[in-house]
Formats: sequence, C-alpha cells, structure tokens
Amino acid sequence: MSMTTNMVRESAKIYQFPVRNLQKINEMRERATARPVIYESGSASWYHEDAIREAEEARKQ
Repeated sequence: MSMTTNMVRESAKIYQFPVRNLQKINEMRERATARPVIYESGSASWYHEDAIREAEEARKQ
C-alpha cells in the first residue's frame, strides 16, 4: 500500500460580513429598553385563566 505525499488543499475562502445599519440597531435597542420585558411561563397559565374567569362570573352573579 502506498501513501500519497503530495496532497493539494484549497485555501480558506474569506467572506465579508454584511454591513450593518448602526442607526437601525440603536433604534432597536432604544425600543427594547423603553418597554419592560415580561416573561410568561406557560406551564400553569390555564389555571390562572380559569381563576380569572371564575372571579368574573362570580362578580356578574
């Protein structure tokens, strides 16, 4: 079995990153900090919704 000793490899390709719009990025950051972030867990939301619905029905009666 013979071993190849002269392997030809391609050089790496260089890709240019896209030019970003700094004004748009700053506007997005301002909007994100202007509103509070609300994290909602969906694990028990049905229970909460049922409790609200029951409380509204009790007020109507």
